[in-house]
Amino acid sequence: MDYKQPLAMTLLSLAVSSSCFAADYQNVKDIPFKDSNFKACVLAQTTEDPAAITKLICRQMKINQVDELSHFPALERLWISGPQLKEVDLSGNLKLTELSITKGKLTQLDLSKNSQLQELNISFNQISDLDLTHNPKLTDISVVANRLTELDLSQNSALKYLWAKENQFTSLDFSHNSALVQVGLTSNQISTIDVSKNSELNRLGLMYNQLTKLDVSYNSKLTKLYLTDNKLTHIDISQNPKLRDLWATGNPLEQLDISKNPKLDDYEVDEGIKISE
Repeated sequence: MDYKQPLAMTLLSLAVSSSCFAADYQNVKDIPFKDSNFKACVLAQTTEDPAAITKLICRQMKINQVDELSHFPALERLWISGPQLKEVDLSGNLKLTELSITKGKLTQLDLSKNSQLQELNISFNQISDLDLTHNPKLTDISVVANRLTELDLSQNSALKYLWAKENQFTSLDFSHNSALVQVGLTSNQISTIDVSKNSELNRLGLMYNQLTKLDVSYNSKLTKLYLTDNKLTHIDISQNPKLRDLWATGNPLEQLDISKNPKLDDYEVDEGIKISE
């Protein structure tokens, strides 16, 4: 009995089947979208071939389902928002460089397949756990108003901007992020933070936390420092000659030396604190 021919036919059948699946829909109008708002956004694009679409900008369109993202393998930029958006599968969007999913109900997001990602904004969701160890090209991260308690940034050496206010962080490790320029961590539960490895830092926001001490002596490029409502008894800014803004009300300070800060023109401290100029 000849087993070769049936095997060959089987393989050919699989190949044809796979080819048809990979080709998918030839026109976006043929895709059976579950969400009418997402459909409207896609149809508003000038490109009809799903495989050729590189960006989808769907802001303020109240999109609640995006199950059809797998039909857009060339997608590089994706911006969506939706008050009931709970799940987003990006496993088929390997070319993504810019991603914004805001004002939804995401509790998790798998970015392990999106190694080309450079900018990420998932603010105003309900995410409590986020793995960014597979995204080494990230330069800009915004995770404002989520439920994060920790974030591993050890594989994000290109990171320049981190906006993470209104979470539940108690500390963050920036020792692998020497390119950091701006950090916003207002309204967390941070009691200690080390920025000694971040010499490029020019803006640091740590208002409404639990800081008892802060060393910014290695941050000579710092121009803005926001420390309102912490537990700091001493702030040394003698090594920050470029500092322009310092907000430090709501701290148990007794004195503040600004004699080494010739550019400081906006500083706020509580009444009664001794100022040395």
